[in-house]
Amino acid sequence: MSELFASLTDGTGHPNRWPCAMLVCSQTEARRTGLEWAPSHIISIYGPESRYLGLPDFDQTKQLHARFEDVADPAATGAPTRAHIDEIMTFVDGLPKDARLMIHCLQGSTRGAATALGILSRYLPADKAGQAIFKTFPNVAPSPLVIALWDKALGLDGKLIKAGRKFPTSGLRRAVA
Repeated sequence: MSELFASLTDGTGHPNRWPCAMLVCSQTEARRTGLEWAPSHIISIYGPESRYLGLPDFDQTKQLHARFEDVADPAATGAPTRAHIDEIMTFVDGLPKDARLMIHCLQGSTRGAATALGILSRYLPADKAGQAIFKTFPNVAPSPLVIALWDKALGLDGKLIKAGRKFPTSGLRRAVA
């Protein structure tokens, strides 16, 4: 199933030359077909009060549980923060060259897609990262708040926010506040 984890970069810029081989999916897809897809690493995004219902029995040393809600207001309870972005960046920096990263959130279209876009923007210009994410993961609607946090963390001065708006592929898009 390696075609599911197509390399999105040549590995330049990553400490271990990981080529951003990612898959974004829903929690249900992760649970039902995750073993078949055989990810080597997982980022599971779910709310602080939610129960984890992703891939059971996965090696926890290769999984990051990022616990934040899918909200638009940064002051909302459980909203994502810069600390979440930093935690994800640290996890990604430790990925080996041959990692197959599955990123899942509840629906696979908002928090997971924004996280994939942020990760990819560390290695590609924001507009190219946006093109790659929307081409690779059709019908996503990346979380505007998560994109804004990545944009600030990476010092992109609004370029990632623009990329998150520029390449919509479905009617699911939300405006960035």
